[in-house]
Order: sequence, then structure tokens, then C-alpha cells
Amino acid sequence: MKNVLLTGMKSFYLFLVEQRSKLPAEKNDKIIFLLSFPSTSRWVLSELYKKYGSRLVVCYTENSRELAANYQKKGCLIYGIDSFRELLSSIPLMKGASTILCDNYFAFLGGTMFESSTKVIQIWHAGGAVKTFGLEANYAKNSTKKDQDRYQQVYDRLTHYVVASDQMTTIFKKSYHVTNAEFLPFGYLPADRYFDEAWLKQAKQKFQERFGNKKSLLYVPTYRENENENPIDFSRLAAVLGDEWQLFAKAHPHDPALQQKFEKHPAVITDFKGLTLQEMLPSIDCLITDYSSVPFEYTLANKEGKLLFFCYDLEEYQKTVGIQDGFFDALPEALAVTLDELLEKAANMQAVDLDRFDQTWNQYNKGNAMKQLMNWMEENEA
Repeated sequence: MKNVLLTGMKSFYLFLVEQRSKLPAEKNDKIIFLLSFPSTSRWVLSELYKKYGSRLVVCYTENSRELAANYQKKGCLIYGIDSFRELLSSIPLMKGASTILCDNYFAFLGGTMFESSTKVIQIWHAGGAVKTFGLEANYAKNSTKKDQDRYQQVYDRLTHYVVASDQMTTIFKKSYHVTNAEFLPFGYLPADRYFDEAWLKQAKQKFQERFGNKKSLLYVPTYRENENENPIDFSRLAAVLGDEWQLFAKAHPHDPALQQKFEKHPAVITDFKGLTLQEMLPSIDCLITDYSSVPFEYTLANKEGKLLFFCYDLEEYQKTVGIQDGFFDALPEALAVTLDELLEKAANMQAVDLDRFDQTWNQYNKGNAMKQLMNWMEENEA
């Protein structure tokens, strides 16, 4: 009964959005950015603002309020789209704009009736994918036909995708059942920074000033909705690595309980002293993660770095979410399923050949993705 009620409410929500979007709207010169991943979209927004100034409109989810507020101070319009009232207020602007950029899935798009000339561009929030998503995720496959149809309505609104590889083109086509959209092989926008020598030098200098010259290991697990007890043992990891190493850890922003656990451990540094994760990566000698998208950036940020995947719940995760076909088959030496395996691999710290990984996932990353996108937007502006 609860699921039926929830489905009905979602359908009514989209109906109201659709009715609002059917009303006439004047064309405008705004560039609309749908924001839900501040950590990955921060740099992209700053580059867009440099070019478009107050033409930029930020429609944000609640977790992105602080970043959006910065652009309000600069003179940009902002709308909190978790508020239905503000969402409805923003729809005429969206409908009248020629370009809309999305960093994620936004449910309201499924009910929005755009002009045929409107370009709705999915820039995404990762350069590659370890886990399945969209209609390929197991939780979506197990959802009702009505829910799946509603997801597809959103996917069908997307007219363009910015991708870093042919592999991601294939994954989007499969995950979103893409038929008519166009793929723009420009690269993953935030990855441009890793080709900027001045930015890299500054990031490394900041890291050295704050944390010294010890070898550095960073543990960055992905978010799990049903988190079992994470078996990572920093005491044993520190003992295996020795005094020449320092350990950093960062939980997903949506997992404060795990972050608190990390913060309580005396062997772990959780305060990055003002550095973003992206600024940390060039100085990290070994990255340990699982199903996160961080590795796709790490292999660009630090060509000499070591990469390990600690997937203690691999079998369960494969059942509930899903892993991209053959992902770990290409990196068998980097995968640890048990803590003992992880400690053994950390102790030996052998380099993993990441050339094939980069060729697969960072195919189009050349440092000019943002420039290519903005040139394309200018050429195709209605």
C-alpha cells in the first residue's frame, strides 16, 4: 500500500510539472545548470561563470545550497528545486533557455515539455563507472513497470551526453536506453585540471605544506545505502606500511556515520586542511577504493600512483546494485575481497599497469573538455 501511494504521488508530481511546462514561455539567453554534485561541479560552474557571467542560472538540490548561494552573490539567479514552489518558478526559464546542463538524474525532467530546439546536456558527475546505474542497476530491474517508465521519461529528455570514452557512450546507451541522443566526445570536464601544470604544481605544494613528505595512502569508499560494518582495519594497515606512510580517509558525503568512525581513529587523517579531494589526488601514493568513480581521476592526477580495490561485499553488491561487465577482470591484481588480501597487497605495493585502464576510460581526456563544450554551445546556441 505504501509503495502504491508513493508511486501515485510521484506521478501526480510529474503531472503538475508537465502542466506548468505547457504554459507559454519567452525565449531567453540563460544557461541553466542543474546542480546536485557540488564536489564535481564546482570547477565546471566556475568556468561557466567566467564565460557567461549572470546569464548562468543555478537550479540546485538542498545538498548544494552553499555552492549555489555563492553564485547568487555574483548576480546569478538560483532556484532550490527540492522546493516544489521554486521548481515551478524555474520552469519558464528552463523552457525558454536553449541550453540546460545536468550533473545527475533529475526526476522533474520527466514531466517537463521542452521546445524541440532545447539542448539538455548530461555532463554527469564521474568520468567512468564501476557500478551499474539507470535501468541496468539491479534495484531498477526489480522496480515496477510504472517506475521504469517514469525513469525512461527522464532519460528521453536528454538530448546530448558529454563523455570521456567510447566505453561510457556504450554504458549510457545501455543504462538509459538511449536511442536519439548525441554523444559529445570531449572528455570528463573536471579532469581538465589534471592537465594544467600550474594547477598540479600548486596542489602538490599545498599538500606538502600541510602534510609533509611522507608517503600517503588514501581510503575512499563509495556510499552504501545499507552499510554493513566496514571491516577496514587502519591499525593493521598502518602496521603493515610502517612509519614512512601516513593514512588518509574520506567517507562519502552522504555517510556521516562512517566519517565519524574514521575521525575517531588515531592513525587516520580525516581533516584535509582546506584541500579538496581533487587537490589531494596528485600527492597520493596509493589509493584504496571500491565502487567509487575516484580511480578514473586518480590515474590522471598521479600516473605513478598505486591503485587497490577493497570490495569486501562484492558478491552482495553485485546482487543489489551490479558491477559493469568485466570491470574487475581487467584489474585482477588490484582487487582484494578480504582484509587479509588487502593487507598483503598493501604490504607488497606492486604497481598495477594502468595504461589499458586509461585507454579505456580516459580516451578523450586531453585537458580541453571544457573549452570544447563551451565552443560547441556557442556554435549551437539557438
